[in-house]
Amino acid sequence: MLGKMQVIVPPEIADIEVPPGFDKTIYDAGHDALTEAVAAAEFYVPTYLGGSRTIEVISQMPKLRYLQLLTAGVDKATPFLRDGVTLINARGVHDTSTAELTLALALASLRNLAGYIRASNQDWTIRGVEPSLWGKNTAIIGAGSVGNAIRRVFEALGAKVQMISRSGGGSSLALGEADPVIATADIVILVVPLTPETRKLADEKFLSKLKTSALFINVARGEVTDTEALLAQLQSGRLRAALDVTDPEPLPEDHPLWRLDNCIISPHVGGATDGFLPNARLLVQDNLRRISRGEEPINVINGEY
Repeated sequence: MLGKMQVIVPPEIADIEVPPGFDKTIYDAGHDALTEAVAAAEFYVPTYLGGSRTIEVISQMPKLRYLQLLTAGVDKATPFLRDGVTLINARGVHDTSTAELTLALALASLRNLAGYIRASNQDWTIRGVEPSLWGKNTAIIGAGSVGNAIRRVFEALGAKVQMISRSGGGSSLALGEADPVIATADIVILVVPLTPETRKLADEKFLSKLKTSALFINVARGEVTDTEALLAQLQSGRLRAALDVTDPEPLPEDHPLWRLDNCIISPHVGGATDGFLPNARLLVQDNLRRISRGEEPINVINGEY
């Protein structure tokens, strides 16, 4: 008979320590069979970068009380939630990794690294004076922990950053009042969660506000951008784009975005570094300790995300 609180964790954090009175089972829903211990889960951590099966399996966990994600975004999990299950995200865990990739995408686009790579680093005649990040007006839409990590990195290299959030506050502008900033920005970065309000936020109307030659970066969710509207802007040559996320995802091999010289794409790897794992372990361990003491975990998602 299973008497202790059952904690189910993925292989990538298999070495976490659990408090007394907790039993740990290593489980990857994408590959492993459901066992008695998994079915009795009360605290479940899905595999990072796992498929939909890693979330769908909670329907076979009738005792589940806590769903601890290793992602900051929760949009993939919310359709499968039920009453009595507390949803917890990994806010703060991916800040540095995502900021690194955002910087890499920006520099790869601004400094024409993709063009140099396509030339196999052998065509010295394509050398030219490329734009620098220094002095660039940058609008970051999404003023959470990831957005602010991006801000710090960009400011360290001399960019002039304005944070924009849904309702404003602090040093951020409200999105509804940010058109003048967006219209004059050299770089516009989306790092908002996917919600009904942000779905297709970057539509034809939004993208048409960006000045000609602006660099549009999406490290949020692919569905935050209207792909057809972005494609039209890129095909016209009016904008450049650097995308870590797309809609659909993965992007089909024959999609025209792949063939555009003014668009670079990475396969949704913003947080996928070895740097996130130590923080992920600490977050899960801390939350288990909090639960063992009768306290609420950190990063609980209550109400609107």
